[in-house]
Amino acid sequence: MRDSDFASKRRATDEKRSADKGAFGLAAVLLLIAASQLVLWAGPAPVEKVPHVPPGTVIPVHLDGAFELGSAHAQQKIEARVAQEVPLPGKQKVSLRAEVYATVVSVNKSGEGPVSVSLKFDQLEEKDQTSPLTTSVRAIASLRSVRNAQVPLAGADAGTPAGWGTTVQLGGDTRFGDGGKVRNRHKQAVGKGVMGGVLVHLGGNEEMGCDGPGPGDRLQATWVFSADACGVYDLKNVKIVHNGRTDPVGVITLQFAKDDMNLESGTAFLLRTVPQH
Repeated sequence: MRDSDFASKRRATDEKRSADKGAFGLAAVLLLIAASQLVLWAGPAPVEKVPHVPPGTVIPVHLDGAFELGSAHAQQKIEARVAQEVPLPGKQKVSLRAEVYATVVSVNKSGEGPVSVSLKFDQLEEKDQTSPLTTSVRAIASLRSVRNAQVPLAGADAGTPAGWGTTVQLGGDTRFGDGGKVRNRHKQAVGKGVMGGVLVHLGGNEEMGCDGPGPGDRLQATWVFSADACGVYDLKNVKIVHNGRTDPVGVITLQFAKDDMNLESGTAFLLRTVPQH
């Protein structure tokens, strides 16, 4: 082959390679532009928000640390955790172990007499998002009573999965295991057992200050509490003086017989949201 023919073929090959590279580069640029347009059309990723908790929703919580009267003061923050997943309308939920914060409004001491503490559970935090709450309290229970309510009537059995046994709720309802019925003291079915608690139709106790189901009568998560649980369980010398249902709405006042008492970590509160005023 002559040198001139070889050179001509080589130039043609180089030109073809350059054209191929140019076409590939143009295609890559077009793909990047198309992808950026898709992102713009799709918009920014949605930010998950704390679900809206409507009035009348029951939220069972337990303290995430001890509350000691000796060091209690106004504006003190108290942290609690949601004790059972709470179903909400629209297939939303408040997740198990979501954080609920309370703020101490006032501490009133009268010498060596009883001490009154007013507080409000006013903030829900979940997925790094916060939402205001206004709540009343239906019941309070000691950690010991919570644990007792979770022990099967037949006794603890290492070979039986947790939740399968029959237990007695705080207030007297009988829970017949996960998926089984929940029956009140009159043997009436009021709901069902679910993993980690119960879903029940609330019962009222107006004499003690606890209202009934309200509009819609949806199933509520009451954890270890009965459908009509109301008041104080196994907390000697502690009283609910004001439950937050009436003015001042959302402010819960507890009275302690002595100023050296405390609420240990794990103390349970059965809260219910009320309309904000």
